[in-house]
Amino acid sequence: MAFLNLRDGDAVVTAHGFIFYIFGYDRAGDGYDAFLKYVPEEHAALFDLDWLDVHWRLKGATLLRPRDLYSPEAYPKLVEAFRRSFPEYLRFSQQLGRWMITVPRPLIEEAYIPSRQLTRLMRRGAADPLEENALTLIRLLSEASAVSLGFFGVHGSISLGMHHEGSDIDIAVYGASHFRRVKQALAGLESEGVLALRRETRIDGKRLNGGVFRGVGFVVNATRRFSEIRRWRRIYRPLGVVEVECRCSSAEESVFRPALYRVEGCTSVGGSDPRVEWVSEVVSMVGLYRDVVEAGEALRARGVLEEVVEETGRRHLRVVVGSATPGEYLDWLEP
Repeated sequence: MAFLNLRDGDAVVTAHGFIFYIFGYDRAGDGYDAFLKYVPEEHAALFDLDWLDVHWRLKGATLLRPRDLYSPEAYPKLVEAFRRSFPEYLRFSQQLGRWMITVPRPLIEEAYIPSRQLTRLMRRGAADPLEENALTLIRLLSEASAVSLGFFGVHGSISLGMHHEGSDIDIAVYGASHFRRVKQALAGLESEGVLALRRETRIDGKRLNGGVFRGVGFVVNATRRFSEIRRWRRIYRPLGVVEVECRCSSAEESVFRPALYRVEGCTSVGGSDPRVEWVSEVVSMVGLYRDVVEAGEALRARGVLEEVVEETGRRHLRVVVGSATPGEYLDWLEP
């Protein structure tokens, strides 16, 4: 298969048995930027990482999952392991000046696309209580939100068919407007006592996209529809680490990964960098910071200041959170 149109959150199994999740929507030459999720047990010793105590099984293979991959401490270890043993999964970005983990298309042997996996599950029927709960919850959300089942999908271990006791339900919703309707439906179902939304952390309480249904944890995230994907030829030039405070002018695309916040009126925090006045976007590569700031709210972020040069020659500045630089964050300011 050609695997030409993979999107954020699609899972791929490679010729070496690694399972990666596609990151974002931009292409990386003849491949995709991705993050490593599962490693075959026989390769684990090649990675200087801590592993979760759980073992997963997929088509006869035993898989391990790292506790932490993309912190400033863990990411260099991951890159070094690939450089030593599997360099085909690395590319050096001259623009950004750092190594990127990339899955070449010729190495992809299988893709698990959430929408297709849900369709297969619905046709086959649930084989265990977790699958039954997943199907019931998705049907409830579809009915309550008036979003067609065709705009839903299943992520995670259910999609891969390797879930076990303690696994959660990971749901994909395709399209920003559909996702927002589903979030409204979540609030309505909570008020009816059907489920409970998670509010353990400040971010959980702001996003309200996850919780517990019939004793099982769940999370709902947004994926761009193909009509919402725009691929531009751009040049990115890192200009250094900055900390800014801005006003969010639009959060329409913040529900996706990367999360895009359009901003205005940016000022430098704890410094006097005049360049930040020209920042028009704050972009989070960290999924945790999706959908946490609303239009009109003030946000504060620490990340890498980048100059973006469009095909047309137009230039603007953005702050990128999630480049494995120590101390990066994105937060909203209470009124």
